[in-house]
Amino acid sequence: MSSSSPTHPLDEAAFEDVFLQELDSWFSADIACCDRCNEKFLKIWPAAYAADSAEFQCNQIQLDAFYDGSRISAFYTKEQFERLVQELDCPRCGEKLGYTLYPYELPFDVPVEFEDNVASIHAIAHETPFLLLKNEFAQKVLQTLEALSQSTNATTMPSSLYRARGLEGLREISVGQFDFADPKYVGEGRYNHAGQPVLYLGDSKETCFHELRGKNCAVAEIALDSDLKILDLATPYDSHKNQSDLLNALAFSALLSTPQEEMGYKKAAYVFSRFVADCARSSGFDAIRYPSTRAPEHAYNLVILNADFSIGNRSRLVGLCLFDGQIARTVEI
Repeated sequence: MSSSSPTHPLDEAAFEDVFLQELDSWFSADIACCDRCNEKFLKIWPAAYAADSAEFQCNQIQLDAFYDGSRISAFYTKEQFERLVQELDCPRCGEKLGYTLYPYELPFDVPVEFEDNVASIHAIAHETPFLLLKNEFAQKVLQTLEALSQSTNATTMPSSLYRARGLEGLREISVGQFDFADPKYVGEGRYNHAGQPVLYLGDSKETCFHELRGKNCAVAEIALDSDLKILDLATPYDSHKNQSDLLNALAFSALLSTPQEEMGYKKAAYVFSRFVADCARSSGFDAIRYPSTRAPEHAYNLVILNADFSIGNRSRLVGLCLFDGQIARTVEI
């Protein structure tokens, strides 16, 4: 233990230091939140819930289990621990620690004032979404993507991707059902406006199945035959290292990763992601790669913004199948 460790079990002045040292020793993380504020933490950082093999969920621990399993029991009696821990504040909400702790570190450095920016964007999205560019943070995102486009090379997708349509209401299974849709039939999506066709592709049939919330579907395997410039929000450290903290923060946060639960036309959760798509498109990106919010870890989607990649133009249909989440049945083209 360091010099701040107690020299005697009754040295209670050092309790907080010992507590935090033991927490870091066990989890290699500080307290992200407590049971009083964990829901608020996840509203801001929804992707953290399942990231890194569900580390956030696995790390949660009750105070009595922490006492029994850590070396702190060698320095303080259970009575001391229960009394002294009541004086510790949660570093996130400032309230006294609840019964459950959530030791966790986001896997990137959070940009300064990022959570305040999330709150500001959330308010704009619900009240005046067309005024988004008046926000300084939104302006910074646009400028960042413009600069990134200049330093990003077009690349080849090494394998096929997949596009799914739910079987319910699907009148026919044909090539046209999996291409860029007629604008008059296009509703708002995570990365497109109403009336703005794009191609949402998944990295596997399983990812597509989960994105459709477990509905039986028809799945097209599509190969991209031309290089395309991709804004990578799934693994930004590998693709855009100099801006990876900002891009990771966007991808982990409610700005881009809140699951859309609202029904009907109101989709405020998609306002900023559509803004990012506009920034990417105007900056010269052909597509955005982003982590799935519904499929297992490491699954990703690719939304193609550039209509030049329509099937038969710069992409081609490899095959069709029916898929129920487990069994794929080939459909003749």
